[in-house]
Amino acid sequence: MDNELELARQKLGLVSLGESSTYRLYSKGLVSEEVIKDDTKLVGGSGLFLCDSNDNSKKSETNKALRNHQVLAAHPEAVGLAAIIQGLSWALKLGVKSIQFFCDDDSIILDYVTGKAAPPKESIVVAKLLKQLALIQTSFTSCQALPLLRSDDINSSLIKLARDAIASQTTWQREGDEYETCPACYAHVSPRHKLEVRSGCFHRICFTCIRDCVSSQLARGDTLLCPYPGCEKELVLEDCRGIVDDDALNLIIHRKKEKAIPVLDRVYCPKPSCNFLMSDRDLIDPRQKKSVERTCVECGLCFCKKCHVPWHYKKTCDEFKKSPSYLTSDAALFESLVKTQGWIKCPQCATVVQKNGGCQRISCRHCNHKFCYACGAACTRKKMSCNCSPEDGPSKMSSPSGESHKTRLLRA
Repeated sequence: MDNELELARQKLGLVSLGESSTYRLYSKGLVSEEVIKDDTKLVGGSGLFLCDSNDNSKKSETNKALRNHQVLAAHPEAVGLAAIIQGLSWALKLGVKSIQFFCDDDSIILDYVTGKAAPPKESIVVAKLLKQLALIQTSFTSCQALPLLRSDDINSSLIKLARDAIASQTTWQREGDEYETCPACYAHVSPRHKLEVRSGCFHRICFTCIRDCVSSQLARGDTLLCPYPGCEKELVLEDCRGIVDDDALNLIIHRKKEKAIPVLDRVYCPKPSCNFLMSDRDLIDPRQKKSVERTCVECGLCFCKKCHVPWHYKKTCDEFKKSPSYLTSDAALFESLVKTQGWIKCPQCATVVQKNGGCQRISCRHCNHKFCYACGAACTRKKMSCNCSPEDGPSKMSSPSGESHKTRLLRA
């Protein structure tokens, strides 16, 4: 027995417990289309997790390549069955005698294995794998198939192991150096210059694509998604740390915090050097719920939420807006600019919006409220509720790029 198997036996306590203990096998098979050099190929891998049935204190994991990729890819159940067979074979080599293996609760595999259902006649590959599985089950003193109730931690670990098995088959040597192809830009890069996305997809993307993706998506105000074509997994902060600059990291943190606060509860400190984001619910004094006076928790500035200026003591908002103090303030200058340029405020969140072209029906990028840019009336069921012509031309400040149906957010 080689060193790897011996180490796994020690982790599982099989040196002394192998004959009497029951172990649990979790498996996941994946087949994906990968770019290797200049070719696109199907590559398969399995993630295997074996542990004791008492408290999971003894465990071991591994991954293996799956062969016959094209055949398996044509039958989703075949990939799962192949991974189970690999896992049971691995357990036998370790000396396990009694085992329970788990099948996804939402797949048909468990019904196939337990005989509650039979594969379609045309699924010859699945039928052959079921016969192979039945044969290997006879090698154990006890072998039981059970449903796997959804466990995000186990599933995520198995997917990562399977992705690692796939990644190990996508590298090649050139002049003594190892290379992989980035699936986003098709550049040939060193594995050291690729990031494995941690949010669940585990796609391996080059640093350049991560930087470009973060930069463009932050600029548009979009959710940061994995650059892998068609992937909708969100990038986490740890994916970007060490790859993008500190300014981008701070903006990512700010955006995540902003996203966690309901749009109508977001309050920003008006002090230019602070601009700290807060939740209005945390700032409201229960004894003065109608007051618009707020205090920044970061810099301590007392300000007016409505006027977005330092607090105007002994004056109402209307009185203050007529005073010289307000008329010379940054807030007043910005309000004047908004009127001069023909911009409008979103009727829902009061964010200043500039239309970049297209028809009058727009969506606020800050709160996603849909309304008419000409009069501010809300759009319901994708239709304008006002009498304004939807075909009206772009605003006076349309960008030369000609983008349509897009808005630019502006804040004092």
